[in-house]
Amino acid sequence: MSLSISEWTMANDIECSHLTASNSSFPRHTHDEYVISANLTGTEEIWLHGKTELVRGGEITIYNPATIQSSLFGEDKVEFLSVHIPQSLLRQVSVDHNLRSDHCAPVLKEGVLNNPALFSALCHYKRTLNDDDQEQNLLWLLGALLEEPAREQEQSQRPVQLALDFMREHLTRKIHLDTLAQVSGLSKFHFVRLFRQHIGMPPLQYHMQLRLLEARNQLRKNDNALDVAIRLGFYDQSHFINTFRKMMGITPHHYSLSLNASQPMSQALTR
Repeated sequence: MSLSISEWTMANDIECSHLTASNSSFPRHTHDEYVISANLTGTEEIWLHGKTELVRGGEITIYNPATIQSSLFGEDKVEFLSVHIPQSLLRQVSVDHNLRSDHCAPVLKEGVLNNPALFSALCHYKRTLNDDDQEQNLLWLLGALLEEPAREQEQSQRPVQLALDFMREHLTRKIHLDTLAQVSGLSKFHFVRLFRQHIGMPPLQYHMQLRLLEARNQLRKNDNALDVAIRLGFYDQSHFINTFRKMMGITPHHYSLSLNASQPMSQALTR
């Protein structure tokens, strides 16, 4: 029997766990929170509402508060992530963003779901718990979880375009999520979900991409890396270097050196 907890943390009042299991089980039990799990590898057998179902890699399980369920793990190792979301949090989000008018906690569709958007959002939320942009990752997760009622909301491209225009006009500083939501005319909840839907990545990360692309353009002009960092509003050079390297796989200094080294060859080819 093997049940291993790789990590168990709490952020935003949400408990997050990363577990592996084989030849083990969770007997019938309940929780007072919503429990959403992403099965990374292996096959889990669950019991829910008198029926058994298999949960395979890439699938999601959802349990409402007070639901009775159990899990069984065979010889092959099963790895999964779980979040425990308080009823009060989901109820408040639903009320604040006009998803419900009765001030009751939502009842989610339970059981095994093949929902790539929710799977991706859960994995991303768990992976980025220590990031500065934690709030938008939580909103993305909750938006994916409440996708069905949220689908009735405005799906126009215009709010996203307004935010994109604002981002491109403000490459010299970090922009806050509240500002972008205000520019788009949406709540933060709906803005993060709509932006992710249209662009494919969270808004703050996308704005950082735009700033780094501008940094690359300036480095191509032989601008000094420190000058570029200051001009684009990075709070120190090491932050600029680490962020640039994370995106490009190379430091700004070595990027400039590489360009300069290849320039004579490029000039020779154009003669």
